[in-house]
Amino acid sequence: MYSILALLHYIHAPIVGVYYLGAYIFSLCILQKARLLSGKRRSSILAFTITILAAYIAEVLYYIIQSVCQRNYEAPRYSAIRCLGSILVWSLLAYMLWSSKSLRWHAYFGAFTLHFAIETTTSLITIFSMPETDRPRDLPLIICCIRAFASLLLLLDAFVILVTKQAENSTDEERQSLLGKQANGQASANGNRSYGAVRPHVSSNDDKDVKEQQAKRLEEEGGWLGYLKGFAIFLPYLFPKDDWKVMACLGIRLVHMLQERVLNLLTPRQLGIITTELERAYQTKSGVMPWRDIGLWVLFSWINSNAGLGIIDGIANLVISNSAYRRITILAYEHLLGLSTDFHTSKDSGEVLKAVEQASSLNKLIEMVLFNIAPILLDLVVALYYVTTLFDAYMAFIVLFMGAAYIAIGFYFTTLSQPKRRDYVEKKRTESSTVNETVHNWQTVVYFNRLVFEHNRYAQNILNTISAQYSYYFRFMGGHAAQDLLTTFGFAGACVFGMSQIVTGRKPVGNLVTLIMYWRTMTSPLYRLSTSYQQISSALIDAERLLQLLNTKPTVADQEGAKNLVVHTGEVKFKDVNFHYDVRKPIIRGANLKVAGGQTIAFVGETGGGKSTMLKLLFRFYDVTGGSITIDGQDLRSVTQASLRDAMGLVPQDPVLFNQTIRQNICYAKLDATDAEIEDACRAAAIHDDIVGFPDGYNAKVGERGVRLSGGQLQRIAIARVLLKNPKIVMLDEATSAIDSSIEALIQQAFRKLSEGRTTFVIAHRLSTIVDADQILVVKQGEIIERGKHRELLQIPDGKYAELWENQTAGHLSKTPKEEIGNKGVNEIATVDTDKSRAAA
Repeated sequence: MYSILALLHYIHAPIVGVYYLGAYIFSLCILQKARLLSGKRRSSILAFTITILAAYIAEVLYYIIQSVCQRNYEAPRYSAIRCLGSILVWSLLAYMLWSSKSLRWHAYFGAFTLHFAIETTTSLITIFSMPETDRPRDLPLIICCIRAFASLLLLLDAFVILVTKQAENSTDEERQSLLGKQANGQASANGNRSYGAVRPHVSSNDDKDVKEQQAKRLEEEGGWLGYLKGFAIFLPYLFPKDDWKVMACLGIRLVHMLQERVLNLLTPRQLGIITTELERAYQTKSGVMPWRDIGLWVLFSWINSNAGLGIIDGIANLVISNSAYRRITILAYEHLLGLSTDFHTSKDSGEVLKAVEQASSLNKLIEMVLFNIAPILLDLVVALYYVTTLFDAYMAFIVLFMGAAYIAIGFYFTTLSQPKRRDYVEKKRTESSTVNETVHNWQTVVYFNRLVFEHNRYAQNILNTISAQYSYYFRFMGGHAAQDLLTTFGFAGACVFGMSQIVTGRKPVGNLVTLIMYWRTMTSPLYRLSTSYQQISSALIDAERLLQLLNTKPTVADQEGAKNLVVHTGEVKFKDVNFHYDVRKPIIRGANLKVAGGQTIAFVGETGGGKSTMLKLLFRFYDVTGGSITIDGQDLRSVTQASLRDAMGLVPQDPVLFNQTIRQNICYAKLDATDAEIEDACRAAAIHDDIVGFPDGYNAKVGERGVRLSGGQLQRIAIARVLLKNPKIVMLDEATSAIDSSIEALIQQAFRKLSEGRTTFVIAHRLSTIVDADQILVVKQGEIIERGKHRELLQIPDGKYAELWENQTAGHLSKTPKEEIGNKGVNEIATVDTDKSRAAA
């Protein structure tokens, strides 16, 4: 009977604690919905829990008082260990009940049931194994019976909650679901967003959408297990099986991790053995040095240092990290470039770049889980066993209690400092944004003479950042101080207990030396473990951002079996083409167009009428939502995008250049172009003389986005690129909008040369530049309302084209251009029309 009672006492706290933690973690993994409680119901549950906790504390105090009052009294070891372990478990339960509004009752109900069963059993065994006359006077038995009764009431209360279909109605903010409205982006009652088990670490506007998507995916996948499976797509890139170097380095890291765990024990143990041998030599005055033990200690210390296997592990880690970074970054970059126009126009460029750069965060996540947290948990388990063998279970309880309290303090202060950290990050972001805006808009600052204003604004932002930093760091450092205070007293308590074992002759001095040396090994990982949830949360946000990018599918994609476009004559047909970004607002309506190969087609009309959208559809930035577009009878949707764009050249209205040399920007259209081909294209685009006038000529840097060049120079370089590419279909989107009238004739001549034998599409607001087009289309609100040659459109009564022409010429041209100038060349009339249009403007 005694052995059974002792066994039940020993396993009581571990069974309850392990079940609760396991059930709680499992409920998180399957995203089990938490039960909401009213204030009264929570108060009753918490009161019973605190009663049980107080009963265990009272029993421990009884044993301490008896030991002090009676010199030879020794409390039953199994009872003392059960009480100490149960104090730890019920402190955890009380804290979780107090701090959580929503509770996962299966974990609590199971823990309450196990505790009641074991508590009742031990009470009954104790009662029946004790003489009747001693029962009323045995205080531990009375306390045990009180706990059993409180456990019964707690279990009944929890059972009522468990079987109730829904919690009592509450008028406060407690009535929130785990992943309810917040998952759809709505704020909780207190104004903060909460996503169940995902605690916000540093909330920002940039991360809001990512967190909402994370919460949504958590709910869809049914919990963390399903959610984390989504990241399995990265495993072949993190640990590629076909890369033997990476796999070998992974093996080295795993072996080093296990070796480090072993040497973390053997190194302090070896120093303890040396101390014991030195003590024995001192007592016997033998004069013998324990060289063998000293040699082993030096060997273990060297192997476990960065000068030993640590440097090999560092190199292996570098190989794995660089390989994963290279593979995942290239994967994300290629995927990003392959996404459609709608993605690039709707996403913030900073967020997109951040997603591409998250390979390092994914490495960090794997590093933390595999090589930081897992070894730490293993170290703590081994430490509990090891200190028990060094001294006894009481020492293990000191370590366990200190470790749990250390993590709890870290968790509490990290959560407490989150609002201040959030404010600090936002202030820091505002400070950086001010500098960025001022530098990019320096000319505007100078134009309005606002240097003093910007100085004061930036100085105030710095003060705000510093103030927020102080506020955050005070809380942050307060947590560190509390943790250091705990470890100091914990270390002192462990040493005092160890010394008491030594002075009574139970343990040798070497064990205390081993404990002192091993203490740092036990406590140093606790800080990382206490703050790891924040780092993991942050890394998961970054990994989620990358996963969302890779899960984004292009809306314009090559069909299976798509063939390369083969251009013969360059005939283009629009057949009943419809297009919309939003179904409620059509952009193109029933467009029909047939362009023979080699013809020049001009689109004119008011801004926003759909002209540029026509070219985007032809370039297949978007797919039509109705009808079809064909080139030489080949539907654009049935050919590859690469072959389609190889056959086309586009001169945009606002060209953007890379921050490279002029030569590199121009030969971007033809990577293997010779210098002679580049210069010929520049001459044709009337930009060669400008380029050679620069100090560095074709090797001159153009600046970010080409800011060192004028608008006319930018457009002429863009024209030179298309001339160099020599495509079969040319598109000009207001290509001469920033060109002076003095060189416009030269550009028009280059365009005519470029369009010879090629199908050309032109968007123009300056009508004088398209009077020779084979066909002019007037576009209004997505419809082609007029079509024909220049002269034909002028003859349409009250026609839109005639109105546009009249507005630009201001009535100065009553004839067509060729009639007005007689024998003048087309180039000259273009200049005349342009000058008159500008004069009217």
